[in-house]
Amino acid sequence: MAAAAALTFVASPVAAAPMPTALAATPQADVNGDGVADLVLSTGARLTYSGDTSLKPNDLGGSVQVLPGGATLPGAPAALVNQNAAGVGLGMEASDKFGAALATGDFNRDGLADVAIGNPGESVNGLANAGTVSVLYGQRTAPYLRALTGALGTINQDTADVPGAMEAGDLFGASLATGDFNGDGYADLGIGSPGEAIETKARAGAVWILYGGSAGLTARNAIAFNQDDPDLAGAAEAGDLMGWALAAGDITGDKRDDLAVVSAGEVITGTADAWGSVHLLHGSASGLSAKASSYISVGNAATHGKWRGAVIGRFHGGANADLVIQADRRRGGPAGSGALVSVRGGNAGLTTAVEVIDQSGDAIPGSPEANDQFGGSLAVGDLDGDTFDDLAVGVLKEDNRTGALCLLRGGAAGLSSFPATAVGENTAPVNAVAAVGEGFGYGLRILDITGDGKPELTVSAPWEDGSPQTGAMFVLNTGLAGNALTVTAARKLGRAQIGTPTAFGPGTPFAGNSAVLDDNLETPK
Repeated sequence: MAAAAALTFVASPVAAAPMPTALAATPQADVNGDGVADLVLSTGARLTYSGDTSLKPNDLGGSVQVLPGGATLPGAPAALVNQNAAGVGLGMEASDKFGAALATGDFNRDGLADVAIGNPGESVNGLANAGTVSVLYGQRTAPYLRALTGALGTINQDTADVPGAMEAGDLFGASLATGDFNGDGYADLGIGSPGEAIETKARAGAVWILYGGSAGLTARNAIAFNQDDPDLAGAAEAGDLMGWALAAGDITGDKRDDLAVVSAGEVITGTADAWGSVHLLHGSASGLSAKASSYISVGNAATHGKWRGAVIGRFHGGANADLVIQADRRRGGPAGSGALVSVRGGNAGLTTAVEVIDQSGDAIPGSPEANDQFGGSLAVGDLDGDTFDDLAVGVLKEDNRTGALCLLRGGAAGLSSFPATAVGENTAPVNAVAAVGEGFGYGLRILDITGDGKPELTVSAPWEDGSPQTGAMFVLNTGLAGNALTVTAARKLGRAQIGTPTAFGPGTPFAGNSAVLDDNLETPK
């Protein structure tokens, strides 16, 4: 990768918000404004091989679906978003990764959720893998998303007022997260660029923050962070991959969202066969700042391999959310078996109260096996209505790529409060006849998409019945069996029931979940 000019760092003078309030959940996911949250997810198009003739005319380089919520799903005709549409991206190319990252949030506070779509494989002006982000705004009628006149549409590092300069291999848009970082009621956007070179340090990585306002997302006052910032722990080094994954939530308990930034390749002195760190940028009245940040690394946790994914949730309840990181494996565990690092949050940010969770524990069903990828997808939400967030964990390649879920219930002791629950396609009442290679659990989302006041757990199996053309989605209702979560009802939707012109079934990611990427920035196949 070519060396990059040093990024310019500026203090963000976004107007202060003296009385922040937490963003309401539904407007951040209700794209069509009918009062019911909607699903935004990638199809299985990026999970097939590049020469698949089914990719044309609708899915070349990736495609995204909007599935309106309602009592019967879909609540209104679903819509397909691709780069053939005016104002969306730069046109379809086989090398694109359109939909590799997705995020929803109400950037202009009109009560309709807007959508950011990452395409880190986009070539711009001959610069391969420079990357772009497309921003589309919610509307009440199909296709539910539109380009907004005067607002940012397709963003890259050459967009006016965006710090830095676009270069080959930047992978801009590889990760996305939305949150209200300054407490003004408008959703803001974090954009990861793990391939960004910092001076001569290839793939050191960086993250950009763009703020929302009445006219939508704006690059005015945009700010970029990398590890050469003197107020951030560590230093930018080749291969750090800062911005590999992002997660937003209120860890400090001040009603402003904070941003967790994963550096998947960070080397920590004194550790062996382990890479990774997380910088937590704390929200404030003026937005995110390196001066207020906290940090944790593989030096604090007994894991091996890389840290790859992250989510934030109130697993202990209360005002302070916790951070959960996905790691390749527990220290000494089988290669690729997967593990979670749960980090307790506090008023000062991340603490050193850390727990490593994998299938070797008595409370977690199964056992760690090579390439299980426990935690390869993650989704957060309150499945049992007790005000504690719960965690749905995808075990992507369990039982020879059949796939499975593990449901962890939050409580006073966090994710270790209660026994975990295993769920697969053979679990009653799912009863879908599990088969090798279906990938049950690759995509996850916890969200009330039926409008009944209770969140559902939505699960994709991109290779259901043998191929990404026949992939399926499962909508699961949950309750309690004793102290453990259980599935109480299930519905299956295939491509025909969803009804968009894509040639592929549901894939991954869902906007709002963590979906782990391999070293080539690909969803594991």
